[in-house]
Amino acid sequence: MIAAQFGRRTAIALATVMLVGLLGVGLAEVDLTEDQPTIPAPTAGDVTGTITPAEQVQGVSLVSRQSGRAYQPSHFDPATGTFRFADLPGDAAYDLVIVGKGRIIEGVDLSFVDARLLRMAATRREQLGMAPEPGREFTQADADWLLKFIAEMKDFMDTRRVLYIQGHGRRATMLVELLRTREFHADGGDIIWRVELWYFEYQAGGWQRVANQDRVLHRFRGPVDDWRKIAHEFRPELSVFVDADGSSQPLTFTIPDKIDPSRGRPANTAPALTTQPHILGLDQPTSQPDADSSAG
Repeated sequence: MIAAQFGRRTAIALATVMLVGLLGVGLAEVDLTEDQPTIPAPTAGDVTGTITPAEQVQGVSLVSRQSGRAYQPSHFDPATGTFRFADLPGDAAYDLVIVGKGRIIEGVDLSFVDARLLRMAATRREQLGMAPEPGREFTQADADWLLKFIAEMKDFMDTRRVLYIQGHGRRATMLVELLRTREFHADGGDIIWRVELWYFEYQAGGWQRVANQDRVLHRFRGPVDDWRKIAHEFRPELSVFVDADGSSQPLTFTIPDKIDPSRGRPANTAPALTTQPHILGLDQPTSQPDADSSAG
């Protein structure tokens, strides 16, 4: 009995040694190499431009909605309004923020929340010879559905106003202003104001809001009299993209005489402004009524 057990143990030990030896020979013949990145790392680049009239500009900065990081200019000439932001990470969008006399005008990146990942996925599909993602047209009917969705919402905020909708085929980005004007605590008197980016995707035959991806651009909570001092405008043309190779298009912007209510919040206006949203990215363009610039 003991001899039999000893024999089995010896056989198992010998088999293990032989297996390790064979694996060692096999691994020695394999040339292990590290795969190159399928997509090269982006190159840093600069953002340049000119703002006129220069005398109305009190300061400029850039903000990345993706990271939330703000950047200060490496150069700004208050006499000419020219500016430069240096060494910005590439393959990324940046929004220019202009601080003027009693007002702020800033860019708004209306690309989809996962835009970079979608670009990388499309590149990888092409590299692997796979079919591209199925396309879809973004039409006025889609924009109308999204507007109806906002109008029928029931939540803590009691006033909602869509400023922009940007279609991306089967995806869409929305810039929406939200207010809570009713009293919500014992002391009362405060107002809540927020401007947020919301994202939507067309799935299973209908539009769905992408969960947990909203981006808060601005928020205020305080007395109504302080809120009425806010003068803020959002313009997509002040958003600039630094390509993966570090290149970008220079920005040129002329500060308008006054804030367009359909693009933001003028000072000393009633919470319930009536304006028409700006619908962008339609695959079947239709005419839009002029924005109602009534201050309400």
